[in-house]
Amino acid sequence: MQRTTAARGAARATAALAAVALMAAACGGDDDAPSSGAPDATAEADSDDDTAAEPSDAPSEDRGGNVVFAAEQWPDCLNPITSCANASWLVWSVSAHILPRLMELDVDGNYRASPVIEEAPSIENGLITADPFTVTYHLRDDAVWNDGTPITSDDVRFTWRAILDTTGTLSTSGVDLITDVDASDPKTAVLTFSEPYAPWADLFGGGTGFLLKSGEFGDTTDLADEMLEAIAWSGGPWVLESWGTDEAVLVRNDEYWDADRVPLLDQVTFVPREDTDTEIIALQTGEVAAIFPQPSPGVNERLDQDGIDVVVDGGVVFEGLWPNQRSPQSPILADLAVREALAFAIDRQEIFDTVMKPIYPNGEVLQCAGWVPTVGDWCGDDFADVTQDFERAEQILTDAGWARNGDGVWERDGAPLVIEWNTVAGNSRREDVQALVQEQVADFGIRFEINNLDAGELFQNRLPTLDFGMGLYAQVASPDPSVSTLYDADQIPSEANGFSGQNSIAWDSATVTDLTRRADRALDPAERLDLIRRIGAEARADMAWIPLYQLPNLTAWRSDRLDGPIGDWTASSYGGFSNMYDWYLIE
Repeated sequence: MQRTTAARGAARATAALAAVALMAAACGGDDDAPSSGAPDATAEADSDDDTAAEPSDAPSEDRGGNVVFAAEQWPDCLNPITSCANASWLVWSVSAHILPRLMELDVDGNYRASPVIEEAPSIENGLITADPFTVTYHLRDDAVWNDGTPITSDDVRFTWRAILDTTGTLSTSGVDLITDVDASDPKTAVLTFSEPYAPWADLFGGGTGFLLKSGEFGDTTDLADEMLEAIAWSGGPWVLESWGTDEAVLVRNDEYWDADRVPLLDQVTFVPREDTDTEIIALQTGEVAAIFPQPSPGVNERLDQDGIDVVVDGGVVFEGLWPNQRSPQSPILADLAVREALAFAIDRQEIFDTVMKPIYPNGEVLQCAGWVPTVGDWCGDDFADVTQDFERAEQILTDAGWARNGDGVWERDGAPLVIEWNTVAGNSRREDVQALVQEQVADFGIRFEINNLDAGELFQNRLPTLDFGMGLYAQVASPDPSVSTLYDADQIPSEANGFSGQNSIAWDSATVTDLTRRADRALDPAERLDLIRRIGAEARADMAWIPLYQLPNLTAWRSDRLDGPIGDWTASSYGGFSNMYDWYLIE
């Protein structure tokens, strides 16, 4: 499952702010080798390598205390199955801290066994079979919910059915290939698939997967009306005590069985500070103790302050221009000539140099559509030929029957080339990109109607119903290279499928759908790489969307109040607050 907005951990091209260079170096370094990312079913079983979860130099005793952190976006509800899961901040502020998962990711984007299971499945240890394709999980005896009841294979089976049966489920990709979950042994879950499935580790785990507590929902597996404002149960280090539009309160889960992850703090409260300026000011003034903001113009200078430390880390987030090919506002986006001419009319290098390079000098213009350059070999150079070229853009439009009108704007059949453009209101970086692009194409004759929306409206209402024009936003990638959730034609939301799916650009390509499915079935890494590269070439040929850059993540905190291994998980899928169980107040 992909998430809109920001981040994942893999090879970390850490760029520390000047004022905190030593801190950043201590929190990850610049030279970590890229990981392959994708789980390898043929690899030696990953033992319980828990080095990334060790609490570093944090004290072993319970320190206690309460802190307040800011969240720059706020989910409309807590349901991890429906469109609410389209908000990254549902994961970063709530679900990553309370929902257990089978496999999990370390800080470098490698899949490993979570504290819920005994070991990571592999062919070598017999927990994965190729024909039929099955994956077996042995659940730990001490893995329990916060009421002390055990986490069992019934919970795995129930979660499988709930994702399939819930009205408006965000995505069933991969889950729909499971034909059965054998739960006859409470501590063993055997998943049987209809065909091989390479991204198996992302189901019920990985970056966004999860387990639900089966006994909490009665006989129904349609959970569309459940978990809207409360999740009282937990299988993570924290328990969600309360949640509303103004705050989310998490308290220590005293029943958590992994001693290394029992929180040192008594309570963490997240509060929404959805405007970039407001969020930074809240940290500067001490209103909140930590933030995980998107990079914005001038953030380096604004956070260069005594008592504030910062880590900037390149991760798994990629940002671009996403044209909705079934847009009711801008149906011209279905025209390949329009998408391609726009791509050649803008200057992506200038966009990067202006809005991103000052924040993340180690970054670069993104030349692939669906992957990030620091994770494995999946990202090619498909878009390297897409540079600003007005002559080429003019030829593309002319060949497609467009011509300039009296105002110099391109027009065809009486319809001007005007595109509705949507992004998150109040996000100064994205608003700067909009202003720059409008300036770049003004004389060329492309116009935009800017209609920016708050994050909840854009990501949880407009995208899932294809009710937007061209988006400017980011996607969080899994270390696994599967892009079926983004590109499979069956993932296009529609009334017929209850607006399920995350192919929000409505890219309806039979060729790409076939390639994505074959890539998901390919267990051989070389075969899979070839298929992924072919998908990338198709994305360029169809100009499915226009990649801009890899988006770095940023964790900033009051170092005069808070300590611990803060910043270590900045680039991870779980966000900068992932290991807040190891954070503590300075006495």
